[in-house]
Amino acid sequence: MRARHWSPTTVGRVSPSFGAESEFSRALAAELADRRTAGQVSQGILAAELGIDQAAVSRVESGHRRLTVGETLAWFEALGVASPEALRITGILWAKYGRRPPGFWEGEG
Repeated sequence: MRARHWSPTTVGRVSPSFGAESEFSRALAAELADRRTAGQVSQGILAAELGIDQAAVSRVESGHRRLTVGETLAWFEALGVASPEALRITGILWAKYGRRPPGFWEGEG
């Protein structure tokens, strides 16, 4: 089975919101991986701290698995980043790489 290759072009064909969310997810994964390596923490050590296996860390860092909000906060905390700072960083990444789908709230009243 051939591995899928995702790019902003191929993802964008699925739906505009999916593309934006994917860009954000990749940016978040890169931020977490950069912080892990800067702190000289191995994937195995981080995995043990989070109570998951090393392969799960690899899947997140490689963009094959997205994190929930709770998982994101736990991940940052395991890397020594307090929740308020983690939310600030996540907000900056969302402002830069994410966006809500066009017309998402239109028609609500």
